[in-house]
Amino acid sequence: MPESRRLNDPAVLKGLTHPLRRRLFRLLSLLGPATVTMLGQHVEADPGQISYHLRELGRRGFIEEAPELARDRRERWWRIVPGSVTWSTSQFEDPADRATADTLYGAIVAEQFDRLRSYEAAREDWGEDWSNAAVASNSHLRLSPDELRELSSELNGVLRRWADAHRHDPHTRPEDRDDDGRENVFLFFHGFPERP
Repeated sequence: MPESRRLNDPAVLKGLTHPLRRRLFRLLSLLGPATVTMLGQHVEADPGQISYHLRELGRRGFIEEAPELARDRRERWWRIVPGSVTWSTSQFEDPADRATADTLYGAIVAEQFDRLRSYEAAREDWGEDWSNAAVASNSHLRLSPDELRELSSELNGVLRRWADAHRHDPHTRPEDRDDDGRENVFLFFHGFPERP
């Protein structure tokens, strides 16, 4: 099972503050290994921009090259570095660093809800089977901070188990994968205290 990496260097965290970098990172998570040309089919950016931002993500340890997938010396493949990435805005004491972490977290949350809105707008296009399988859930629990951390750890363990069972092979080109009927599924949840 890939390890979770805790980010505590604000310079590394800044690597995800650019919207195109977040989009490229997300695409590599969805597609598996890909080239600049393949990624360019999904984003409106020229190949030079895409290459630059991939190198920046690589320099900060979010992605890595996959040279074994190249058919010749000119072809460059990139893939996600295995494992999840976490950080807490509260771990940054410097106000500028905390502002970077807060801004990035806010952008990620906004993108999560944009993705949910996009799915809901196109729900019928997925067909009845996927529409019936899609899930939305909310719960009101009474927990202590330690209990919420324990719940989060348990849920993340379940998610890691499912992710590990069906992860893209990082050494296989997309065209060489079997069509097994699976689609990429985006699942996100937030757990936080609230008062009436």
